Amino acid sequence: VVAVLARVVWQAPALHHAVLLVSAVAWLAGNVALALGRPGFEVMAPWTAFLVGTIAAERLELTRVLPRSTRSVAAFCVAMALVFAGAGLALAAPDAGVRVSAAGALGLSAWLWHADVARRTVRQRGLVRFIAVALLSGYAWLGVSGALGLAWGNPLAGPRYDALLHATFVGFVFSMVFGHAPIIVPAVLGVRVPFHGRFYVHLGLLHAALVVRLGGDVGSWPVVRQVGAWGNAAAVLLFVGSTALAARGRGKGVAAAPPRAAMS
Repeated sequence: VVAVLARVVWQAPALHHAVLLVSAVAWLAGNVALALGRPGFEVMAPWTAFLVGTIAAERLELTRVLPRSTRSVAAFCVAMALVFAGAGLALAAPDAGVRVSAAGALGLSAWLWHADVARRTVRQRGLVRFIAVALLSGYAWLGVSGALGLAWGNPLAGPRYDALLHATFVGFVFSMVFGHAPIIVPAVLGVRVPFHGRFYVHLGLLHAALVVRLGGDVGSWPVVRQVGAWGNAAAVLLFVGSTALAARGRGKGVAAAPPRAAMS
């Protein structure tokens, strides 16, 4: 992936391509550190930077349809620099590195809320609105994970570690997966996935269960955390089932918009 993206940057220099490349380098660095015997909690920061950076780069590319000031681009660059710098620092000083990355995540969350086209497309209907709702809710969870990382640093293990990881990987990353699936599945598999209002069920359950899970983490209530965890698992299963059902064409759906328009 690093080699492919390096060639992409060489042939088509652009900020979003550069962010994709650095994100892939972070992924590689985390994998190498793990292979050399570093524990998982020490390589989580570069792995997180890979996913956050990849998603941010994709959203940055789509903001080209809107006016973008020099100040806005600079703010994005500062936020991403903190995310990547913190990921590298975490390999030497986990607590400090997580806090630096968290500051970048918090800034990136604010930037995405302000600059992303989802703020405008959420006023539309059907699939376009569903994607926007998924994106905006994911950005909120990215802000939560940034705030928790700033407050806690690298908890290493336990309820705080659970809360920090799942705010990012479930709240932010899975929101992106749920939102983009009706576009990505047809593009990759060639199977049409018409939009259905029931898609909001698995998206809503994902976030509601995550709130319960983090409540159990913060309050040190194992049973509550377990309930939230099962709710998140159920949301993923509902997502798979609902997407497959829509692909089979059962029920009355709303046709998907063209990929570029819908993802915008």
